[in-house]
Amino acid sequence: MIEVEGERAEDDKQQPHPRTTPKRITTQQPATTMPSPPSPCPPPATNPEYMAKEEDFTKLPPELSNVDWTKPISWGKYAPYAPCEEDTKTESSGDKPTVAPPLPLTPENTHPTFQPPHPALTFHVHATSGRARYTTLHLPHGPISTPVFMPVGTKGTLKGLTPMDVTQSEALDNQIILANTYHLALQPGTELIRDAGVEGGLHEFMGWDRNILTDSGGFQMVSLLKLAEITEEGVTFENPFKDADEKDISAEDEGGDEEKATSRKRPSPPSTSTDTSKSQRMLLRPEDSIHHQNNIGSDIMMALDDVVSSVSVDNTRFQIATYRTLRWLDICFSAHRRPHDQNLFPIVQGGLDTSLGGLRDICLAGFRLRDDKAPGYA
Repeated sequence: MIEVEGERAEDDKQQPHPRTTPKRITTQQPATTMPSPPSPCPPPATNPEYMAKEEDFTKLPPELSNVDWTKPISWGKYAPYAPCEEDTKTESSGDKPTVAPPLPLTPENTHPTFQPPHPALTFHVHATSGRARYTTLHLPHGPISTPVFMPVGTKGTLKGLTPMDVTQSEALDNQIILANTYHLALQPGTELIRDAGVEGGLHEFMGWDRNILTDSGGFQMVSLLKLAEITEEGVTFENPFKDADEKDISAEDEGGDEEKATSRKRPSPPSTSTDTSKSQRMLLRPEDSIHHQNNIGSDIMMALDDVVSSVSVDNTRFQIATYRTLRWLDICFSAHRRPHDQNLFPIVQGGLDTSLGGLRDICLAGFRLRDDKAPGYA
């Protein structure tokens, strides 16, 4: 589930969408020139200001010390839902329950207004049914009707399909796809993607003119846990392709004489990795994740979070991950170079602890304090 910042229908200043719209949208919107990506620069160095001492790993962040944990923490993004029966509270002055006002609705095909503090996202709610909503999420590469199916293109491609197969199919016609920062940083390297073509970025690299969401690489802390070492600074991965890269590939010469076969090695992974005596490893810090996603140029970026498998029974590990996710989020915000055309979303951590004042409430409360920097959260 993704919550996003919205705008009210009565906004009187209307601006055209900065990109062309998918064919299912009947209203034509003039295109404008998007700002150019920033000039190449390395990711910032680790800032010790954001690093916690080990004895503080399980301490509640000081900014949350005054939160009333006896009340549920609301998502807060644009009065998101009508309350459920269990969410209604009795007013102290009487027995009448407190009911949230209905969501303001916006007509379909309304042109978006992109404005601060989130100039790359506009959210229109068109209809509701209980807690279900029909909406349009406007992003730099066009509108997205939600609910939406988002295919996974881990390495910048949907397996077995070309971009044209998707955009020219009435059955598919997906308005957004997902790519993975960790895998693209390994192969082919985000610097190569950044410099591809005229404008650069993954859109041009793969020939896709619609929206892209990138995962931060945090999920690989679970899926590649055996190859990962997690610290306060970030997560260090062993290169999963290293064994294959070290093997010589033998090829017969033109005469077919196996004794004269030549050996060659696959290209080494990009410079984001560092050689050690153990193996080739890559340190992925919050700064690095944002650096790679800025190079990729995705419309929605995910902040690097400390992810723990939901089947873990280590409550202390969940607590550490929740508080660390908030510290890493501040690092991600400070490292973000393209807030004008890329949206940075944090992801709620806390495992399955949905109790009142539990870890998920704590993480969400931390996000609420940073609402002005986050166009939405997942």
